[in-house]
Amino acid sequence: MYEQLVYVSRASPGVGPRDCHDIIRTAHNRNRLLGLTGGLLLLDGFFVQVLEGDRRRVRQRFEVIARDPRHAAIQLRGQRHSDRLQFAGEWMALRHRDELPPGLLEQLGYRPGLPSVAFDADRLVAFVQTCCTAPLTTA
Repeated sequence: MYEQLVYVSRASPGVGPRDCHDIIRTAHNRNRLLGLTGGLLLLDGFFVQVLEGDRRRVRQRFEVIARDPRHAAIQLRGQRHSDRLQFAGEWMALRHRDELPPGLLEQLGYRPGLPSVAFDADRLVAFVQTCCTAPLTTA
């Protein structure tokens, strides 16, 4: 049995795609060792992350993530058990706006900040998964 956690947070001023690549570079090695998978998006100054794996390790990692000064106003949108990893093989997929195909965000009903009234936990996970599996584009 796995645990899946999804949250939205506000990126700190000045945090951008280069910072996300630094986060992912570190996360790939650590998550591979811990057996954690997931996806991370940076959109319009907001992070959206799905983290999944062993329950104890997911919770420990989230405690560390919650203290990271690169973001604030963390909203835990969902925490649930699952028999499978939705991001299997992705130690931490990453996408930011410039890498997504034109029109994808509009097709998914995206609104900045991903308000909880429009994006519950299930919809957020599907949103992150769709964005992380979309073909990369370059602006």
